[in-house]
Amino acid sequence: MPADALSDILQSVHLSGGVYFRCEFTAPWGMEVPANPDAEFHVVVRGQCWLARPGEKDPIPLQAGDVVVFLDGSRHRLLDTPRGKALSPEKIIGNQSLANFGPVTYGGGGAPVTILCGYFRFNRDSAHPLLAALPDFMHVPGTQFGDADAIISLMQRETKHAAPGMEAVVDRLSEVLFIQILRAHIQQSDDATGILVALRDRKVCAALGCMHQSPEKPWTLGSLAAELGMSRSAFTARFSALVRQTPMQYLTAWRIEQARRMLRETRLSTAVIADKVGYGSEAAFGKVFKRRVGVGPGVYRRSAGDTSA
Repeated sequence: MPADALSDILQSVHLSGGVYFRCEFTAPWGMEVPANPDAEFHVVVRGQCWLARPGEKDPIPLQAGDVVVFLDGSRHRLLDTPRGKALSPEKIIGNQSLANFGPVTYGGGGAPVTILCGYFRFNRDSAHPLLAALPDFMHVPGTQFGDADAIISLMQRETKHAAPGMEAVVDRLSEVLFIQILRAHIQQSDDATGILVALRDRKVCAALGCMHQSPEKPWTLGSLAAELGMSRSAFTARFSALVRQTPMQYLTAWRIEQARRMLRETRLSTAVIADKVGYGSEAAFGKVFKRRVGVGPGVYRRSAGDTSA
């Protein structure tokens, strides 16, 4: 049975996530969030607020259940009113403890809002087209989330009540939240592109699953098309139009990405890795690897901190 293509992709880019702290603000309030190398997210759990982004004229209203994600970690402001003033997180937090996610309290005693502020992390060195296809900013209204409100409720509960393993639970829930955000974007966004559109297509998604599940197989255009019950020309045209790579280009990129992971994370020999990703000889694998990565497998492994090559 074909593998779950999206799960494989997220594993390959090493998705992880977590929550920095829970905000319990009362109007008037405003927080200026600086640029960050990590992707950041905010979940409005209770109440409402406004999001202001540099270069955007009109702030975005956010309601309870809404999630916003800044995959580029860009600067932004969360406000109680569209034109409110904002302080840095450091000034708002002051001497408050962030143990057990806070809460961070701030404001003038007016209308309350609860916001979870967190992060997502990826292997930014990954060449997978998913990362290139994702927009820098995503706003997913709570009305588009389906069952994700249960995840948000669990995150809220875990950040409010200290219990053994709470950080591990919140981290896993953050990762699930990202998957739900991605699902909503794939299914409902009009501006989804590239691999995101391909994941909507049953045939192309099945082809991705075949390559992900068995990269060691000697796949050809003909054998992949046969798996899907399509002609070779129809399959190639459909795959290339959606993924924006030919099937063989994608297969090569996936094989090399898996090889990079094994070189970083295992002590398998280069010859064994070559076989596991579908190359009949170590020399052929080394040639393709160097062409795509810029260095040979041995140099790559040593630069990644493993001298076992």
